[in-house]
Amino acid sequence: MKARAIILISGAASQVPNKLVDETLKPFTFTTLDRQEILMAGRMILALEIELDPAHLDAIESDLVSALDHLDVACDLL
Repeated sequence: MKARAIILISGAASQVPNKLVDETLKPFTFTTLDRQEILMAGRMILALEIELDPAHLDAIESDLVSALDHLDVACDLL
């Protein structure tokens, strides 16, 4: 069974969060259904819709929060 999740990240405009998200998600099996990025007034909003094994949701959320913790960004998994 597959689940869908949306990863939302917002903060200062930078490619660092993009790279960290990609690196953090590498160990997991998932499909990217959609990826959108908005850059406006020095700010960034990154949204990813992914399809994944529901058993991995908590691990992905925990790993993303840990990877992005040192940056001034907000990260939510919906």
